[in-house]
Amino acid sequence: MSKENKSEHWYSEQGVQEDLQRQLHLFKSLIQNSLTISVSLRDNYYKNTAKFVRALRNNLRKSSPVIKTCTVANTKWSELQGEVVTFIDGGIGRAKIANPAPILLRVGSYCVRTGERNLAEREKFGYYPIILGDLVGGDKQRADFPDIVRITAELLGGLAALKRTPDLRVLMFHGPLVYTVPFYMGHIPFTEQDVDLFLHHYAHDQNQAQQLKKDFLKEAQIDIYPRLADDRSDEWVRRRLFEPLSWMAFLYRRLIEEASQRTPRPIIAGIVERGELREFSETVLLENAFRRLRQKNQADYFNQIFGRTDLTSPKALLDKLHYTDSILLGMLLEQGQYSEAWEIDKYRGFRQGKVSLPGETGSDDVDFTVLRPGEIGFPRVNGCYVKVSDTTEPFRIEVFDALGPDQIPQAVTRAYLYAQMLPGYGFPVGLDVADKFARVPQWLTDAYSKEIRYKLGISLQNGEISDAEMRRILIRDMYMTQRDWLFRPDTE
Repeated sequence: MSKENKSEHWYSEQGVQEDLQRQLHLFKSLIQNSLTISVSLRDNYYKNTAKFVRALRNNLRKSSPVIKTCTVANTKWSELQGEVVTFIDGGIGRAKIANPAPILLRVGSYCVRTGERNLAEREKFGYYPIILGDLVGGDKQRADFPDIVRITAELLGGLAALKRTPDLRVLMFHGPLVYTVPFYMGHIPFTEQDVDLFLHHYAHDQNQAQQLKKDFLKEAQIDIYPRLADDRSDEWVRRRLFEPLSWMAFLYRRLIEEASQRTPRPIIAGIVERGELREFSETVLLENAFRRLRQKNQADYFNQIFGRTDLTSPKALLDKLHYTDSILLGMLLEQGQYSEAWEIDKYRGFRQGKVSLPGETGSDDVDFTVLRPGEIGFPRVNGCYVKVSDTTEPFRIEVFDALGPDQIPQAVTRAYLYAQMLPGYGFPVGLDVADKFARVPQWLTDAYSKEIRYKLGISLQNGEISDAEMRRILIRDMYMTQRDWLFRPDTE
């Protein structure tokens, strides 16, 4: 079959079905969907999906398609020779002592200079531990408390990498660049001592660390807390408190400010694998498709394909058919292609709330809406999807809107090349290294859980145990060796 005919076959309904059968991850997702959708949609779900995708694929060939796509398949490593890249990821450890709650966190950073042959010069590792019980602030009873700590620690790790590496070209986080932060409203503010614990691990120069803290407290006194908690802002300032979301937003702004002062501007991106988001499909892909169908008086098009009467909007279609961005774009994009960018809505849900202060039983009224993108709020985030191979789902790339329109193509280029080094996984190799480096594996937590129980039992009998000693044991076992993930037990 000629290349031209093969291309035409890709746009046919039979070609779509054959393509889906080759891409087993997509085929399995559709099978799973067929078991969860309503009974009336199960018949011919697979074939109807193929018709739907065929129509979308053919639309992408038009001069004005429903979404724009670009390609990075021809990018060469030689174009990126000598770049310094840092990958950041965080891991949480749970020791089986008295309860299953997580007790420690560490953030790993992996810095590499592409093309460098000298191993000592090519890569550097660093990681930083935090024992969650040492923190006074935050609401430890909430399941998302470790997430608050991890996100804050990863942000500080990224900012530290940017500070200590003047020639840093790429800073890449494992996971969303900005999480859906309204989920984390209402946590007890961190104390100044909490923030000192964070900063102790993230700055070689403690003067810089203290200056970062002072800068936040100054901004909080003048601008943030009067808007956030007007009636009690003076008390928040007097006690030198760090409301977690305000502190996060400040760190994001500082990260962007630091990057904006560099020439060329560093590429800062978050890479999300196996995401369940459907926002791009709803607000861009299908919104454009429905609008054009209505213009052509074909608004009933999807109902005709699926034999329904209620598929009258993007939301209704996705609700009924359970498609996600990864599924739809996995079927539409070819290897080496990426979608157009869109602004991701990270901040829907910010509202009025209540916050308790450390050591107090009452709560203060807080207006979290002031932390939406703006002067003192979180940054705007743009995203796109890139397909690395036919054996893996497309992953999402997120960048800061404030750093300019070239962040998307530049980030896609790097992420695609890094992922080519793990063809079976289809994810940037540096993030895979950072993930293994930061992870607190079960065999390690089991090992130091046994030691802690042993030390605790002996010391209790002798009356020698102290909190300081227990923390010393934890820190030692967390560090173990800076490449402990290489020594994990072999599996049979």
